[in-house]
Amino acid sequence: MRTLRAFTTLTLLSFRRLFWSIGTLMLLFPLAASGLFITRRHYFSRFDAAGTFDVRSFNDFSGFLLTVFAAFLVPLCALAFGTASLGGDREDRTLLFLLVRPLPRGLILAAKFLATLPLVLGFTCGSFWIYCRLAGPVGQAAYGAYLPAIVFMSVAYAALFLLFSVLFRHPAIAALVYAAFMEVLLGNIPGIIKRVAINYYGRSLMYDAGVEHGLTAPDTQWFDPLSATDARTALLMITIIALALAWFVFRTREYEEQPN
Repeated sequence: MRTLRAFTTLTLLSFRRLFWSIGTLMLLFPLAASGLFITRRHYFSRFDAAGTFDVRSFNDFSGFLLTVFAAFLVPLCALAFGTASLGGDREDRTLLFLLVRPLPRGLILAAKFLATLPLVLGFTCGSFWIYCRLAGPVGQAAYGAYLPAIVFMSVAYAALFLLFSVLFRHPAIAALVYAAFMEVLLGNIPGIIKRVAINYYGRSLMYDAGVEHGLTAPDTQWFDPLSATDARTALLMITIIALALAWFVFRTREYEEQPN
């Protein structure tokens, strides 16, 4: 009972610490800017002759979701909270104090992940819901089609950036390098090399779900999506492997107090 109480307390404290942070405030700016962009595009006023959403508008809105939301905003939300979960304790020099507590390291890591995941999912899925509401009928179709992909991507990114916070003293810098090089650069190179990027699997899920609503499939010369089953399996495996590595490293690693 004492262990459960300590685990719950650490989870709630970590959640509160992550939520009331500069990272949360900084995250609101790109999310708000994207909302303003969608409002200015007037997706909500676009209909075809039958009164339903226009397919070209759906393609246009899907393009925004694929190139901006999935490739930039989703990893940014996960980076803001995932790297700060343990990274904040290391930078504030409270990690060693936390490790000398009788709570097992595995439970400490689990508490950090449980505190991070609701925030990542809340900001990604919450902003996605707002964007789809702002887009009107086009957004309603996109919300049902793309929500599973957003959830799978968010969980995978949260697990990966938690691993970064275990491995690196300054995980935010490492995560930014990863996001810029692996997700943006390699993730958009034609060929098989893009499979190193999480957003490749997320975009494969989105293309698979969007085609039935009229989304134009990409030219396979530039982007050859996986099947939905393979993409979901890949994202689940990334999540599991990242969490397992984070648990193994955090359980065995000796952390030292670093000078300023």
